[in-house]
Amino acid sequence: MRRSFWLLFLCVSLVGVFLFFSIACQGRQQQPQQPEYTPTATIKDLMLSIVDPSADVVWESVTTVIGPSGTEEKVPRTDEEWTNARRGAIRLVEASNLLLIPGRRVGRPGEKSEFPGIELEPEQMDVLINKDREAWIRRAKGLHDASLAALQAIDAKDAQKLFELGEGLEMACENCHSQYWYPNQQLPQGYGSLTR
Repeated sequence: MRRSFWLLFLCVSLVGVFLFFSIACQGRQQQPQQPEYTPTATIKDLMLSIVDPSADVVWESVTTVIGPSGTEEKVPRTDEEWTNARRGAIRLVEASNLLLIPGRRVGRPGEKSEFPGIELEPEQMDVLINKDREAWIRRAKGLHDASLAALQAIDAKDAQKLFELGEGLEMACENCHSQYWYPNQQLPQGYGSLTR
C-alpha cells in the first residue's frame, strides 16, 4: 500500500511538473518578439529619397498659381491623379515610422553638411536627436499625424481640405528642420503662412 501511494505521488508530481513547464513554454511563445532592425539608409537618405519627393507630390497636387492669364487652381481630377497624391501621402506616413528606427544615424561616417555654417553637421544632429529622443519622437509623430490627415483628405477626395492641410504638413517638416537641421537660421517673419 505504501508503495502504491509513492507511485501515485510520483505520477501526480510528474504530471504537475509537465503541466508547469508546458504552461511556462506557452507563455513564452505567446509573447511577440521584437524585430531586429537593420537601418541601412541614413536620415538624410530618407529625407532625399522618400520624404522630400513625397511631400512635393502631396503639395503639388493642390496649388494655386498666379500667372499672366490669371489665377489657376490645380487639383486632382482623375482617379490617376488622386492615386498619385495618395501614394505620396502613404510614403510620408510610413517614412515617419522609418525615422524612429533605433540606431539610424543622420549621415554616413565622415559625411559633411552641404551648407556649412547654415546647416549643422550630421554628427551634431545625431547629438541633438539622442540628447532628447522623446522630442525627436514627438516631431516624427507630428509628421505622421499631418501626413495621415492629408491621406484622409485624399481618400475623401476633398481638394480644399487637402490644400488647407498643406500648411500643417509644412510646419511639421519645419518644426523638425529648425530644431535639428538649421537651428541657428533666422526665418522670415510670417514663414509658414506663406502661400505655396
